[in-house]
Amino acid sequence: MNKPDERIFLSKAELLAIEDRIRLSRHVERYALLRQYASGHVLDIACGYGSYLLQTNPDVTHVSGVDADAGAITHATQHFQTAKTSFHAATIETYTSAKPVDMVISIETIEHLENMQAFCDFLDRNRVQKFIITYPSKKTTHYNDYHFHDLNLGQVKNIFSAFRLQRHFNWEHEFDVCFFSLL
Repeated sequence: MNKPDERIFLSKAELLAIEDRIRLSRHVERYALLRQYASGHVLDIACGYGSYLLQTNPDVTHVSGVDADAGAITHATQHFQTAKTSFHAATIETYTSAKPVDMVISIETIEHLENMQAFCDFLDRNRVQKFIITYPSKKTTHYNDYHFHDLNLGQVKNIFSAFRLQRHFNWEHEFDVCFFSLL
């Protein structure tokens, strides 16, 4: 009796489509994980669907999504606008919130910044008292042209030395999560 073949045969296109779905699912998972910590007026840096997920937390009064890409802002406004969200086309170097900020959430953004000081200046300009960031915990600059930095916890603590690291954990050996508050 012949046993069925246990091999899985995929085309390259099928394989890459599955990989894309996994990557997207993991990114959505990050927002779903972190929304439980969000409260008050939240700035979501490099925004979109994540702003919508964050605003579903009843402790969140408003989410201001900020992104340098006007197309991303148009898309977010069309698909994720609610009474608790607003979207702003601005760079991290120029954005200033019109109302007090209770916290910033930035999911895998800092590795995209050529000038890391720009994020610190943004936090200072917006009088941010606490923020949560995530970043890849593995080397990514060799295959992702949009990443300027491969970071480790020591470097991140040094970049944000004006803040105290309240909590840190690594999620499935894929990305680090850091909770910071002002000293």
